[in-house]
Amino acid sequence: MKLGVAMMSLSKNARNESNEGRIAIFLVMLMLSSPMLSLVPSVSASHITQYAVQRDPSFISIGDIDCDDDNDIVSASSMGHFITALYNDGNGGFGDRQDVFISNNDSFRAGFRDTADGTRVYVADVDGDGVNDVIYYQQNIRFVGGPMVPGNLTVLWGDCNERINNWNPSEAITVSNPYLQDMDVEDIDGDGDADIVMSVVDPTFTNNYINIYKGPDPTQITAQQTIPVPLTNGLYTNLILGHWGEDVLGGGIGGSLGDCEDMDIWLLRSPPFNTGVGFSNGHYDNMTVLEYDCTLGTYPNPLDATANGV
Repeated sequence: MKLGVAMMSLSKNARNESNEGRIAIFLVMLMLSSPMLSLVPSVSASHITQYAVQRDPSFISIGDIDCDDDNDIVSASSMGHFITALYNDGNGGFGDRQDVFISNNDSFRAGFRDTADGTRVYVADVDGDGVNDVIYYQQNIRFVGGPMVPGNLTVLWGDCNERINNWNPSEAITVSNPYLQDMDVEDIDGDGDADIVMSVVDPTFTNNYINIYKGPDPTQITAQQTIPVPLTNGLYTNLILGHWGEDVLGGGIGGSLGDCEDMDIWLLRSPPFNTGVGFSNGHYDNMTVLEYDCTLGTYPNPLDATANGV
């Protein structure tokens, strides 16, 4: 009886030693495989891909520029001679790049003095033909003792059958007060044509100007409005177009009041500025809203206390 018990005990010990050996081998294999597992890239639903554009990119806009229903990217280039378009391949890749030469020196031998300084670019349908256009503003550069060089506002008319560098440009709009503070592009009055609003400053830093250029042809004088505001009232550093939220009265355009679903100009204003003194003490979070007047088709001057756009 004692012999049988001893044999059973030996059998259990053998099994335990065998199991412990297997566990030890498993642990060793696990330790050896851990460094290899660390080399395997982690699986993630997101990733980052970088695409080169022209030097000193300062602004981007997104929209379909080749009529394939995929959003493409257009990039502005400060202190350069080009803007850049990145075409979407339909799978979220933007490796197809096209540069557009915008310098006023069209000899393609433009140097530093011919820098376009294309600070802003937008994708929008300006002429209401259902095809997106590209709007860009080139601030250009000036030199001490040199001539005053104005800025240029240009629309590249969209063409589904051509690359962006082959699109026809509009006549360049001369912006005599070239120093851009901010800019936005939206359909102001709901007519299907995108409009352009800019806040600019004159070369003497005396006056702020709110410039409005309305589609379908912003180059026409009748489609433009300029609102001068002395910097002694403050500098409009930022602007954005948006609806105030008021009710549309009188049944809209054609109704008794001629009201419309419009875009108002929201302006962030600094304290007053005086030449030789600088900015006055005050807050930089003052908000001014200019309500669009659908009847007149204009915005009021923010200094007009009696103005009441509808």
